Amino acid sequence: MKEDCATGMSTSQGCTDDMAVVESFTEALKQRIGVDRFRMWFVQGVTFAIDCSSPDVDSTKRGIVVQVRSAFALDRIRKNYLRELRGAALAALGSSLDVRFVLETPSATQTTLLLEDVPTSIEAVSAIVSPIAQEIGGQLMTAGEPTTSLAIPPTPKANKDRVEGTSNRSRRSGARSIGNVISEPTPTRRRAKPTQVPNGSPSVASSMDPASSGGAAAGASVSPKDLKSGMTMPEFITGSCNQLAHAAATMVCQAPGTASPLFLFGSTGVGKTHLLYAIAEQFRRYHRMRTVMVLTAEQFTNDFITSVSATGLPAFRRRYREVDALLVDDVQFLESKRATLREMLFTVETLAAAGRPLIFTANQSPSEISGLSRELAGRMAGGLVCPMQPLDTNTRKQLLLRLINKSCPLAWPEETVNEINTMLGGDARMSSGVVNLVGMLQRMYQRMPTMSEIRQFGGEMLRSQTPTVTLAAIERAVCETFGLQQTSLRESKQTRSITEPRMLAMYLSRQLTSAAFNEISRHYNQKSHTSAILAAKKVEQWIETGKPLGRGPSAMSARQALDRIESILRAS
Repeated sequence: MKEDCATGMSTSQGCTDDMAVVESFTEALKQRIGVDRFRMWFVQGVTFAIDCSSPDVDSTKRGIVVQVRSAFALDRIRKNYLRELRGAALAALGSSLDVRFVLETPSATQTTLLLEDVPTSIEAVSAIVSPIAQEIGGQLMTAGEPTTSLAIPPTPKANKDRVEGTSNRSRRSGARSIGNVISEPTPTRRRAKPTQVPNGSPSVASSMDPASSGGAAAGASVSPKDLKSGMTMPEFITGSCNQLAHAAATMVCQAPGTASPLFLFGSTGVGKTHLLYAIAEQFRRYHRMRTVMVLTAEQFTNDFITSVSATGLPAFRRRYREVDALLVDDVQFLESKRATLREMLFTVETLAAAGRPLIFTANQSPSEISGLSRELAGRMAGGLVCPMQPLDTNTRKQLLLRLINKSCPLAWPEETVNEINTMLGGDARMSSGVVNLVGMLQRMYQRMPTMSEIRQFGGEMLRSQTPTVTLAAIERAVCETFGLQQTSLRESKQTRSITEPRMLAMYLSRQLTSAAFNEISRHYNQKSHTSAILAAKKVEQWIETGKPLGRGPSAMSARQALDRIESILRAS
């Protein structure tokens, strides 16, 4: 018999002061490994107990029993934290004792359910399984698998089939998804051939009745209609800033195996997530893909950590490596997370070998994301890498007009549209915020507000399309482009990795600001103004000859570097 004495702890009944010993052990362990690691490995599925099975055992010779519900977690804890556990036991018990590990099995009270009490309907099984699935991150637990909160007893084959077949039955009764998996129910009739997407921009609404696609996916925030509402291919506005990315997305929608992986990168608000979910919608509707996994890199990381500390990796790997398509947003979140990067690499290799489509987005290209492993960056760049620039004036105006028609009760005068358009940057979210503000002012005043009223309430959101460029802004943009520290360009180093970006910065400082050569030279700690003059002439020669700057996969021509720097300045 055991009685609870602390969160995740237990002591043997009859042992005096065991509660204080366990609490002392817990605090000592937290101090040795840190609170974050303690929460990851020792909060769920791990129980500590005082080893006092014999009443004759001296209190100074008793040890700590670590009971773990997952064999994988037990192996990792024993391998990585045995020394810390022994140290904590020494601090708690006052003597150097070994720590004993036990793989916990369901107790007798957990396996005494009568057969007549076993649920015999899908609804009853779902009522039991759903809370568990929510607790462990959306993973549906089947009968016979160890869980962290419930032990399902052995059942007759008929009842076991009902439990294990719940996911398959749910596909026949309606679409199902876990996390952001968009699933299509199995149609009752003969499966039709995939519909060919017409050339140009694919259209979901006009070419297919939503009812004919098998219905919306069930579950919260996973229906293709509800998931990122409005992010479809017809709603995406194209222009010179995103023409290449849109063409690549259209090609992938027509032939999912083409140019996979597809990697889209650009600053915030340029439409990366919109295209990601639009592609997922096309996969589901036109190509009848039953499981299209759409998630962020943060969700992938959190699911991986939960699986390591709770259910183990086999179920996690099945969940991600048996999908029809994998689409991951914000890949830069994976920076320097070695275990997650390794798991993502193996997942990408498995799906690529099976010919499954892979789509990724990030704020930088794969080779520019610091902390991304070379192997994974190479895999992600092995298909097609497409940049997306901040919205240009024409694209931004089209977006404004569409948002005005959707959100504003009154039409805008043409001059107001043009003036607001010139005051916005390249972030589409900023345009949406300004339109929502004007729509609210229209409802408040019962008329179209004046520009002074719009500036009064929305001045913080409005800014000039060509903001004043300073020497410091150019320096930051150049350092960001070449992955340098903020103060690198002012140092006296004469290596190519520093001198070439410094020359570009001095050239742009002369082109985009009114600073004199003397002022530019002083800003970059150069001895004479002739340094800025020579830099300007040198960069002009680089542009004419197409000289490559940088080395390895991050190398680019002078013109490409200038375009990227100016793009960063426009978006800043």
